[in-house]
Amino acid sequence: MSSGNDSGPVDIAIKVVRQWKETYGWIPIFGAVAAIAAAFLTGGNNLPAPFSTPIESGSLTLLKAFVVACVIYVPGAAFASCGCSVNDLFSDFLKENQPSEGFLMWSMVVVLITAATWLALATYLQLPVSPQQSMQGALLGTILVTEGFSYLPLWNKNANHNFNGGGILWIFLEWTVAPLIAFACALILFSVMKASLLRREHAEKWVLVFLPFAYGISAGLLCLFFMFQVIPSITAVHSWVTIAAVATAAMTGALLSLGLVIPLAMKKVNVDKNYKTKKRNMSRSIDQKCIESQEQTCISTKSLDDEAQFEEALKDFMQMRVLDTVYEEEDERSWASPDSIKEPEPEPTPAHSHSVSEDQSNTEKSRSFRQLLESSPNQGQSRHFHKIDKITTPVENALRFIRGSSKSAFSHANEYDRQTLVRHALAEKYDDVEGLFIFPQIIASCIFALIQSANEVAAIVSPYGAILDVFQHRVKYSGNGESVESIHVNWWFKAIGGFGAAVGFLICGRRLTQCLGGKLTYISNSRGLAAQLSTVAAMILVHKIKLPVSSVHVFVGSLVGVGVADDARNVNWKLLFKFICGWVLTILFCTGIAYVIFSVSIHSPAYVVP
Repeated sequence: MSSGNDSGPVDIAIKVVRQWKETYGWIPIFGAVAAIAAAFLTGGNNLPAPFSTPIESGSLTLLKAFVVACVIYVPGAAFASCGCSVNDLFSDFLKENQPSEGFLMWSMVVVLITAATWLALATYLQLPVSPQQSMQGALLGTILVTEGFSYLPLWNKNANHNFNGGGILWIFLEWTVAPLIAFACALILFSVMKASLLRREHAEKWVLVFLPFAYGISAGLLCLFFMFQVIPSITAVHSWVTIAAVATAAMTGALLSLGLVIPLAMKKVNVDKNYKTKKRNMSRSIDQKCIESQEQTCISTKSLDDEAQFEEALKDFMQMRVLDTVYEEEDERSWASPDSIKEPEPEPTPAHSHSVSEDQSNTEKSRSFRQLLESSPNQGQSRHFHKIDKITTPVENALRFIRGSSKSAFSHANEYDRQTLVRHALAEKYDDVEGLFIFPQIIASCIFALIQSANEVAAIVSPYGAILDVFQHRVKYSGNGESVESIHVNWWFKAIGGFGAAVGFLICGRRLTQCLGGKLTYISNSRGLAAQLSTVAAMILVHKIKLPVSSVHVFVGSLVGVGVADDARNVNWKLLFKFICGWVLTILFCTGIAYVIFSVSIHSPAYVVP
């Protein structure tokens, strides 16, 4: 029962029931199921962050990203997690006075149920939220039930509790540090990349010079993660050892890339140049044949003779489309059906000069492009006016759903609304060198995924470790919590959580992957590399200074930094405001739900367990 706190809400038991393990043996089983469900939903909400930029830039498909996630998250959650996240979240909480050990276990189950509920709702609403922040809010709700609203201060610490840090408002401010650091890193990094690499003449050569530094930075950040978070849980590490190890890893990564990766990149550049030269020569040969034939029908073919002319026409069209979109009405529902639009009857055209025919062909080409984009399926609010000829059976609907899911998993398909397409059209393109950033971006994404598996996927199953520890060692929790030690979760259970997160990413992560990979700002391989490296650096730095950090918060800050470095108009500020509201709502929603569930539980009839 309660120790030293006579004002607790549970003071009287109505009868004595069975022994401890016989009475509460169902709680660890139920807690394990809730922990795996929370890990599954964490995968659907958080795992899109490291894989959104490679998928949406075309470097990976969803199925390939799932395979990579299984390879990284299972061993990462099992062995790379140092356990500090478990202690930070629950060690202070377990030292607080509780009504009974049974309610202490049940409070952990309430935390898991609340976090899983909010993660499911946030994934449905396309809100990337933090599972650790969700658990903090749920813990706060259970504390308010047992201790009252005056127990926790708003700003400074008080003598009522043993929590590290300040009050509620201070905790909110701590969560804003990591996204701001990531924003600054991404803004600086991509601005430097644009000025020194992407906008330079002969950008391919400058990118080839930059790639060894990118691989060296990635290797150094990976080593820094192990030296700061993994190895200190095994043995003490001196600062000079950390510096030497990081420098050695960075140099090794750069040298290996010079010997292995850079030659392949140079070969790719040569292949692309040969392909463009061959295509240009083929266009010129077609042009020569048209001139020699001197036929009037060759005028329509001449519009396709040169790739540069085609790209220029496409660029002019996109600019025209952007201007038209800005000044068009927002209500698209009033548009008429394409079936009801009658094409104007063609008028007989007399013979014109060469220049008049060429202008007319360009006008017709722009009109055809306009019609193609208006009927494009890559619209968020696509307009389909076809009729359903026959009634489909449930089996046919299931097969259609499976085919659609497999298509999205094996192939890459974007579906964006008009405003997103406008932002993508306004973004500056570097198509000649984007292919060189594919592999560096994937490497940075894998490092980001490893850090996320160690910090967040392992932390989401940590309440199960607390439940099991209370169930097996009831005596040390019967006092005031002075004998409570560090909590450890079995590696095999964390591995199950990592695999569950990967499966959740495959099943539930497609919408958030697209939301983070293209709807917030335009993403290419170079932009994805800058965002991923900035995210990894910010997470390591913030974790070192012992502040709360969420991978999705940091990644959103990096995406905004890349978008602002490109052009502030290319950032979806409404979507960013929606994300921020979701982050604030995380604490409020989880606190309220946990308060209601735990309050109903704790005010039910009590039993004494011998």
